[in-house]
Amino acid sequence: MSATSETPVTERQILLVGPYGVLGTGVIDAVAENPKWGITTAARRPPPAYRAQAAPLAARSVPLQRIMLAGGAKSYGFSLGAFNAPAKETEPRLIAPIHYHQQEDIVAEWAAKNGASWTVLRPHLVMGPSINSPMNLVTSLATYAAMSCELGLPLRFPGTKEGWNTLQETTDAELFGRATLWALGEDKARNEIFNVSNGDVYRWRQLWNELAAFYDLPIAEPLAMSTVSEMSEKAPLWDSLVARYGLHATPYEQIANWAFVDWMLNFREETIQSTIKIRQAGFADCIDTHQSFRRQLTRLRDLRIIP
Repeated sequence: MSATSETPVTERQILLVGPYGVLGTGVIDAVAENPKWGITTAARRPPPAYRAQAAPLAARSVPLQRIMLAGGAKSYGFSLGAFNAPAKETEPRLIAPIHYHQQEDIVAEWAAKNGASWTVLRPHLVMGPSINSPMNLVTSLATYAAMSCELGLPLRFPGTKEGWNTLQETTDAELFGRATLWALGEDKARNEIFNVSNGDVYRWRQLWNELAAFYDLPIAEPLAMSTVSEMSEKAPLWDSLVARYGLHATPYEQIANWAFVDWMLNFREETIQSTIKIRQAGFADCIDTHQSFRRQLTRLRDLRIIP
């Protein structure tokens, strides 16, 4: 993601690479609400049926002035199954190979050689509308709840006791988009790394009520299970829901990532990133996670992605 300097401030242009994942969707939505920014996209796949296409990439001779790179909690060990909360941007890198760090080095080196600057934003568990996104938990959980409703079952948390009770945090996709616009236009963000999140924390034992209420389901006692195993044969049920409710024809393997569901709902450690640095630099946007979860579920339904 980058900003150019050929146009006035009121017409800043972003080249967004990867516009149809959960992060890219958040940036597109933020630009749509901010007339100071224009956007051009570059993607390896066509836009999904529910998303209007932004201006495609065309040949231009415009220098990139600022690069915004999206990272995440993997920088602090999340993908290794451990987390030292609250994680701060000043923590030393891990000895394990983390591809985010490799990307950061490549971007920093390129920017130094080409007179540009960079910013890294590190969100965690981004919630927003997208399909075929490997780490979009909200579509997976909505699918799980919709199937429970269709089968006349209560909504049962399929994770461990630790996952049910531990403190976690998330990042709303639209909030991430606004943070991106801030980072691209803020001098204090030049060549800096920032954590970004909703600004609060949650426990699944509390947030689960929002999912149950959305589908008008009673809640059953949690029972740890492998959703990879238990949901593997539910494609015909999903297809029947698509037909009944007139949803966009999203293949079952694209609407949910059960391996990611198992990982997230069984994570035993508090996963909290400190956001003091980005707030002190000037970005203080926040949203209640319960409100964010309800909003994203409603939006997925309005887009006819979920019933």
